[in-house]
This record gives sequence, structure tokens and C-alpha cells, in this order.
Amino acid sequence: MELHVKVVEAAEVPNMDTAGKSDPYVVLTLNTSSQKWKTKHKNNTATPVWNEQFTLPITTKLDDILTVEMYDKDDISKDDFISKVVIQVNKIPQGKVNDSWYTMHPGKGVKTGGKLRLVVHLTKAGAEPFKA
Repeated sequence: MELHVKVVEAAEVPNMDTAGKSDPYVVLTLNTSSQKWKTKHKNNTATPVWNEQFTLPITTKLDDILTVEMYDKDDISKDDFISKVVIQVNKIPQGKVNDSWYTMHPGKGVKTGGKLRLVVHLTKAGAEPFKA
């Protein structure tokens, strides 16, 4: 099985920098893999648009848990954790393209986590992504 994830855009991203907005990017991880998938960062915006696609390998048991984290890129100090959402892969309907906004859970000391739009599509390996 494969999980196709398109990180489309975010809204209401909190300002993490003292001067200006955030420079957000998204990191995808699976509890069943040591690999990380990462979008490019977008400079100084509360409404980034990425439109980046990833294909993640899913175990046959579908007990994978997808963690989607948003960070603020910092050049001087380490990147700030903004927020995250956790998605159980077995709750994603197989073969259906699901385009949804997710409310992100803010990290420690962050007032709001913002919202993230993801398109997810769980398919058999080798199937064409995002074609229902």
C-alpha cells in the first residue's frame, strides 16, 4: 500500500518571528519508517502554498500513524516547532481522494496551530495517485 499526500497550503499560521511572520514548512513522518518527508519553506507568510506531493510506504496491516508537523525555519537558531496533527492511516478510506483542512494542535507556548490543507489518497502500490 502507498499513501499519497499532497501538502497543499496552510492558513492562520501564527507569527513565530519577532520581526515579521513565519517561514513555515511541513514535515511528514510515519511511526513505521525512519524516513522523513519535508516541503520547502515559504518566506514570511501566514498563508503558505506548497502544492508538494509525497508517496509514503504503508504496511499491510495499516497500523501506520502519519504525523504532520509544521515548523518555522530560522537561520540563526534552531527551527521553531509550530504545530502538528496526527492521522491514523486505517481511518483513511482506501481508493478515495480526500481533500481536507486539518486543525493543527499548537506546540508549547504557541497560541494557535493554524490550519493545514492536505489531500490524501491511500492506494495499492503502483496505482496512479489522486485519481479516484
